[in-house]
Amino acid sequence: MVRIAHLSDLHFSKYSWDLAQLFSKRWIGNLNLLLGRGDQFLNERPFTLLETLKEMQVTHVIISGDLTTTSYKKEYLLAQAFVETLKKEGMQVFLIPGNHDHYTKKADRTKAFYHYFPSKYTHASGEIDQFSLSEHGVTTCPLTDGWRLVLLDTTVATPLTSSEGFFSPVVEKNLTHLLSLIDPEEKILLVNHFPFFQHDKPKRRLERGQALQTLIASHPNIHLYLHGHTHRRTIADLRPNGLPLILDSGSTGHQSGSWNLLQLQGNRLNLSVFQWKEKWNLIHHQPFQFDPKPWYAKGLRFKCTGCGKCCTGPGFVWLEEEDVKNLSHHLNLSEEAFFKKYTRQLGFDYSLKEDPQTTDCIFLKDKKFCEVYAARPKQCRTFPWWPDSIKTPAHWNETKSRCEGIDHEEAPLISFEEIKKNLH
Repeated sequence: MVRIAHLSDLHFSKYSWDLAQLFSKRWIGNLNLLLGRGDQFLNERPFTLLETLKEMQVTHVIISGDLTTTSYKKEYLLAQAFVETLKKEGMQVFLIPGNHDHYTKKADRTKAFYHYFPSKYTHASGEIDQFSLSEHGVTTCPLTDGWRLVLLDTTVATPLTSSEGFFSPVVEKNLTHLLSLIDPEEKILLVNHFPFFQHDKPKRRLERGQALQTLIASHPNIHLYLHGHTHRRTIADLRPNGLPLILDSGSTGHQSGSWNLLQLQGNRLNLSVFQWKEKWNLIHHQPFQFDPKPWYAKGLRFKCTGCGKCCTGPGFVWLEEEDVKNLSHHLNLSEEAFFKKYTRQLGFDYSLKEDPQTTDCIFLKDKKFCEVYAARPKQCRTFPWWPDSIKTPAHWNETKSRCEGIDHEEAPLISFEEIKKNLH
């Protein structure tokens, strides 16, 4: 079991009296601190977590952005000191920036966040390590058995009164590529600073959030989506709608801050929510179960065009008892005569013979027509729904290279339930 502390929106702050701030957005951040934000977000609050995290035997800490308030160097040094304190206690720490960490155009242009925190998390396995947050906006690393962590950076410098994020087409392309390299049997925990829904005020939303939602929906192995930004504790189980379980820890740095403890093991998650009131108090507990979903849970497109290619070339058409009865009856032969004329025995099993001239199925005529189509074996009737054909997207694409009916322009979407029914 891994015990993950999900923190967000720590908002370490330090006043800046540098006149240069008047030429950036930082002056408005300092004004907000003077007008009360400095009393609401306390630099000492995150540090009070240390003993609690040790008591809870936390192994991993995920911070989903906004470690600073105005991306000021002194704020970054405070955040860095907090992270180093966690690491000294043996906790693995994973971080992404929030909009306050790219508060000014200079901080965004120079990628200030990555001067203090890693852009990628390299493991000895060396798996999928070509992606970095600073260069590609995405990175990944194994989390625990059966689970993989994917981190996403969608922050940009924004105008004075805006705190938007941007899921750019480039980051979308990189995330799509990264997800394609992950074993579809691995469950994914995806972390982004911003929620992808467009429920917040227009200037606080993630631009192109709908594109991120669509991409997530197309990858059913994304089971968890962690974010911050809103300062509102959120538990939204959207799995019935084809989306992941969504968790927002709220603001950990607030005077009445909160954070989540995720105890994750296999297909089980025990979620505990803590809030500060003189100390960190447990205010909610909820268990979740993740049913394994194959990569094709959204269905696949297929239409038989009658091209006959699946019947050409060497191979085996294995026969079941029902197949033998149906074919014998269709050909007006006894089962004994059918076995003798049309089958070959391999060990204890029987397969249809091949045409000795072409190595095609013995019942294929003119490279296209099946002479026994109405009584064809179950293996033929269930193509392409074979375990080896749909094991992974790569296996499906390899089958597609030999079958024009897969993803044909007129192909209907075959539901997951129908695929399971025909799986042979």
